[in-house]
Amino acid sequence: MGFWSGIGRVCSFICSGISHAVSSVCSGLSNFASKAISSVGKFLADKAGAFLGLVAGLSLGPLGPVLGPVIGQLVWKVAEKVIVFLAKKLGVIKEKDTPEEIGYRLEEANEHEDWKKQEEFDSFEEYYEYLKIQIPDESINYAKLKNEEDKKRYAAMGMMALTKGCEEHMGIQLPADFLFEVGKSRMEPSEVQAFADAFKNLGYGSVNVRDYFDGKLSPEKAQEMTDMLVETMQKYYPTKSEDAIYSRIGVMNAVSRDDTLLKGQYLKEMQELEKTGVLPDPKI
Repeated sequence: MGFWSGIGRVCSFICSGISHAVSSVCSGLSNFASKAISSVGKFLADKAGAFLGLVAGLSLGPLGPVLGPVIGQLVWKVAEKVIVFLAKKLGVIKEKDTPEEIGYRLEEANEHEDWKKQEEFDSFEEYYEYLKIQIPDESINYAKLKNEEDKKRYAAMGMMALTKGCEEHMGIQLPADFLFEVGKSRMEPSEVQAFADAFKNLGYGSVNVRDYFDGKLSPEKAQEMTDMLVETMQKYYPTKSEDAIYSRIGVMNAVSRDDTLLKGQYLKEMQELEKTGVLPDPKI
């Protein structure tokens, strides 16, 4: 109790800034969506806004307006890191590419109606290679990338573009609420792939994990999903016991239902924040 009281005092100094930044990013994404000349661009901006809306919602729940925005920032960063890792692993982008630069190029492309649109390419990676020709590294306005609110907006947009690229490789949609669960549960990239495989194997077109976690599936469908998740998790984690996999799925389920458990998920980062006064970069 004492620790969380103390960390609350530290968080109170930074949470208002985080809340303002998220609000500003959502406003910028909404503005981009309204002016988007590409239907895919509008979709990505709307999806980014939906994800950040879920992140911002943590401050309205049991975590409250002090811890909520801070832990929400960590949830966002973990989800972004996982998607970036997967995008590089699947060959969507090169090792040195960043979500901020991707978002920047997407926004700049929106100013050129004569340029090719995303819809004209077979994959996101092909489109992004085109954008890197249109906007080479030396033409990037890096001053914009240093502005914190612009950087976060570019990162959110870039994250959703990379999600689209991963979806193309995985053959299934990764909706905003699944990305939110990725951050909440601190899923590893291989766990994300296991969930995608499980839902795809059962004939789903989207990883509708909230229906599973929230108990909206029939008992038969829920058991079928659990069995498939155990099977696909064993594929990616062959040395883990079946009991350990069941336990991990149970933790994800519990975290999805109870936001207060996020305190435990991000305890190390919160302890570092209390010591340094600086929000650390979470590891995946």
